[in-house]
Amino acid sequence: MDTIGARHLAARLRARVPVGTTIVLDQDDSGSGLLAGDRGVVDEITPEGIVVDWERGFRLRIDPQSTPYHRLEAA
Repeated sequence: MDTIGARHLAARLRARVPVGTTIVLDQDDSGSGLLAGDRGVVDEITPEGIVVDWERGFRLRIDPQSTPYHRLEAA
């Protein structure tokens, strides 16, 4: 595995969720304007973070190490 592949694998492991998963933010993030309870769908996982399409109508990258969230379990 080359270094780029290793970085992407590490990013996916840090994210703890695959692309297409709905996540829920666990606490407010004043820097981004996200609020606890905001929901979004993981669209992309990069070494810089996970890119989420938020239900409030915007797309934003978050750092899975510093922004707590959990997977929305299916009912």
